Amino acid sequence: MNTIQLFSVSMWTTVLSAGGVSLWLWSRRRQEPALKALSGFCLSMAIWCFGHILVLEDHQAIGTLILLGNPLMPTAFLHFVLLWLGEPLELPQQLRRLAPLFYFTAVAVVLASWMTGGGYISPWMQFDGFFHLAFTGWLNLAYTVAIGVVGHLLLLMAFQRSKGNLRRSITAMFITGGWGFALSTSFIFPSLDINLFPYAMLALPSYAVLVVYSVVRYRLVEVNRWVNQAVIWLALLATSMLAMSLILALLAPLGLAELAQAPLSQLVVYSGILLVFAWLAYGPAKEFADRLVYPGAVLDKSTLDQWVTRLNAVRGWGELRQTAEQLWLKKSGVSASVNIDGRFDCPPGPVFVCEKHEQWDCRLQGWEDIAPSHQRLAEFMAKLLPSACATLERSLLLAEAERKRLEQQHLVELGGLTAAIAHELRNPLNIITMAAAQTDPRIREHISKQVERAELLIKDVLTYAGQIRLDLKPTNLCALTAATVAQIRQLHEVEIELEAPDEVWLSVDPQRLQQVLINLLDNAAAFVRQTPQGKILVALAQDERGALIAIHNNGPAVPDAMKPRLFQAFVSKRAGGSGLGLAIVRRIVDAHGGDVWHSDEEGWPVSFMIHLPLEHDEKETT
Repeated sequence: MNTIQLFSVSMWTTVLSAGGVSLWLWSRRRQEPALKALSGFCLSMAIWCFGHILVLEDHQAIGTLILLGNPLMPTAFLHFVLLWLGEPLELPQQLRRLAPLFYFTAVAVVLASWMTGGGYISPWMQFDGFFHLAFTGWLNLAYTVAIGVVGHLLLLMAFQRSKGNLRRSITAMFITGGWGFALSTSFIFPSLDINLFPYAMLALPSYAVLVVYSVVRYRLVEVNRWVNQAVIWLALLATSMLAMSLILALLAPLGLAELAQAPLSQLVVYSGILLVFAWLAYGPAKEFADRLVYPGAVLDKSTLDQWVTRLNAVRGWGELRQTAEQLWLKKSGVSASVNIDGRFDCPPGPVFVCEKHEQWDCRLQGWEDIAPSHQRLAEFMAKLLPSACATLERSLLLAEAERKRLEQQHLVELGGLTAAIAHELRNPLNIITMAAAQTDPRIREHISKQVERAELLIKDVLTYAGQIRLDLKPTNLCALTAATVAQIRQLHEVEIELEAPDEVWLSVDPQRLQQVLINLLDNAAAFVRQTPQGKILVALAQDERGALIAIHNNGPAVPDAMKPRLFQAFVSKRAGGSGLGLAIVRRIVDAHGGDVWHSDEEGWPVSFMIHLPLEHDEKETT
């Protein structure tokens, strides 16, 4: 292949590479609006190189016109810089909107060059015709260079004000710009009467690709994957060509140098040998590509296995988060946080966000200023975390189910034992009561009171340990509450105020609900009697969700240490109490599908709130 053919192949390759890149950039314009201008830059480069091809093919007139359109290339590049770096440079919108004026000026320069004969075709070295610049053509070139310098000055200003990936991208663009300048200078050799073949032109196909890669490498992460694959295949191609050359050199003495005349069987042998070389070269080539494109992001199998093992061995969400952050920091040296379904607060910076929708997923958030090599490594971690979250979730669910099963089994056994003991205690109490009938009246009264207390305790134990079956009936809660308030007021001689409408109807078990009210009011009265000017307020209201009953009193406040255990069995600060009253209240309210809680936010020292829903499934609690 002679030099003219090499030049033609280079130009055609540049047309295809720059044109293909231009189409790809145009398809990504919605992700990054500035890519539209960069697409125009690559397209104008492809058209300019096509002008050289037309000159070689003796279409000199149209080829000359295209080559004098040189100013459109840097103008498109300047437009891209204004769009891309407008915000980092704090450029006003008016300046960024001057792009049409720049294009108009470039077109004016091109038209002036056409009209004044800014270029001509003349023989040069081996070429029958090559493009030469005339006087106005040099002015055209000067304008082209000036616009390119302005674009790179803006890049320099942005470099000084930027950081992170934007700064890295600008650095890559400066390096690529230097490469492009070195390649383009050889095109003016003919105009300067320099008889040196422009071998640098042969590398021109790389320029458009490198310009785009320097921009999008830090903006569109998927580009790095494509470049990674391209490097692998280029390395394989080089290895294959070297292997084939070696094979032909070795077989030439055997009369097999003319590959075109080789039998089919020999071609199969050659292909098999070539595939073996390619297969052997694939691993090293891929490792080379990974180290070149993602320096420091190679994850060996032992490290990957360690990550999987440690992430799957955790026993809680906090431990999973801490383990993942430690593994990541140890491998990358870059701090990053892990947030699992919104459980944790994360500082600003890169975050692995694990979320569960239909299944667990992990996305990267705040990684824009992190180097692509670390982003690549983060993708490996992001693929492992969903599996670790799912494994931990299953483990916790199984552990919780087993805990509840053992707890339920224990409660059933304990409830049966308690009920049996309570029943058995009734006989000794009856005997004690009969024996006390013949004792001194004061002793008999004391024994009777203690027996009554024991009977009440047995009743509470049986209620708590047994099953609660509801007999649901439409009930006027206002009437039921008023009757219960009157009963407690007369029994304990305390002040009880009732605030309620005339009617609030719900489907409840009136006897069970009255038991709830009696327990709460009786408990409140016991404390209020010890307080000067003690008072109880019962408030009943209805909303769209159901009924709310509030029982307030101004007795001593519940100690903070007791609040978390207030509705547990055998927790009481009331002298003589069984410690089962509030536990029974919760069981009955739960059976109604409602909720009961203690509140500190109602303006009273002690407030118990009961919410009963409008509708609920009738159920039985054990």
